[in-house]
Amino acid sequence: MNKEHLFAYNTNKRSYMEMILVEKYIGRTVEIIYLDRTGKITQRRIEVHDVRGGLVRATCLTSHAPRAFRIENILACVPVAKGRHTAS
Repeated sequence: MNKEHLFAYNTNKRSYMEMILVEKYIGRTVEIIYLDRTGKITQRRIEVHDVRGGLVRATCLTSHAPRAFRIENILACVPVAKGRHTAS
């Protein structure tokens, strides 16, 4: 297997594993560390609505707006304890 195919395989496998991780939080609030399209790392609190097509559709509780996050750009994801859903 050449390096390009190996890289594509590893990238796809990582995205698949992240999708499974995030899918279990549908309907819940999570905090994510995210790499945005400009390369800036941000921390967001989101309410997950749907996960498909490589995207997490959610309400960003930081900006109070609907957002779509690319799964491969989610660097970390942890559930928010119940009762701690509001953005500070």
